[in-house]
Amino acid sequence: MMRLPLFCMTALALAGCVQSPATRTAAAQPQPPQQQQPGQDCAPPVYPPAALQARMSGVSMMAFLVGSDGTVRESRLLKSSGYAILDQAAEAALRLCRFKPALKNGHTVAAWQPVQYAWSLP
Repeated sequence: MMRLPLFCMTALALAGCVQSPATRTAAAQPQPPQQQQPGQDCAPPVYPPAALQARMSGVSMMAFLVGSDGTVRESRLLKSSGYAILDQAAEAALRLCRFKPALKNGHTVAAWQPVQYAWSLP
């Protein structure tokens, strides 16, 4: 049985956030169908070819700021996977995501959320 690289997203409950905790497959060959939540716009990270070849794996734990427009405004590495190349790939994928922003008193506001990318070798 072949194990594919996993993209694991765990987020705290954030009012109005479309991104719910989910486990998805990282972009590696072959790629099974995505299980996306309605309104979700976040592609899984691409497993860097050099990291695959070097058999690197680990978990990148990050926090990210969702702006009032739904874009990722900032991200912070909370715990490294042990490999800068994997952490950088996680950050690059996160920058491309769009979320439904949090609401406060009926207005969209910026809010921080945690995320975890689990890199598993096939």
